[in-house]
Amino acid sequence: MWHERTFPHRDSSVSEARKFAVEALSAWGVRDRLEDVCLCLSEVAANALVHASPPRFGFRARLTISGPMVRLEVHDQGAGRPHRKHPSLDDTSGRGLLLVDELSDEWGVDDQPGNGKTVWLTFKITAPGPRTPKRQL
Repeated sequence: MWHERTFPHRDSSVSEARKFAVEALSAWGVRDRLEDVCLCLSEVAANALVHASPPRFGFRARLTISGPMVRLEVHDQGAGRPHRKHPSLDDTSGRGLLLVDELSDEWGVDDQPGNGKTVWLTFKITAPGPRTPKRQL
């Protein structure tokens, strides 16, 4: 099963992507690792907007669930590969991939020559449970 959405090149796309992830994971009954997935999606999506995408392109996010594993993919049109930085204590940026490395179980980059790249991350989860119904008002 998978959920996929394309986001335009604008600042609000990062928060929209987080909402997309919450909706997809909730639909599958995934409760654990929700915060990890959302934070990592925020970091990778922000990188796609700031460093990778030409101004007219945004990014595509895909979440896939297979057994006890959630896979997150963020595809952009940029040619460069992301790399971890080693920021000083005073730096206000440069920690995104350090967070991704710490919070995901595995991550990597698949180059797609002439069509950008896909940054992918995996998260081990406990078995999804039934959806919690919304309270009736």
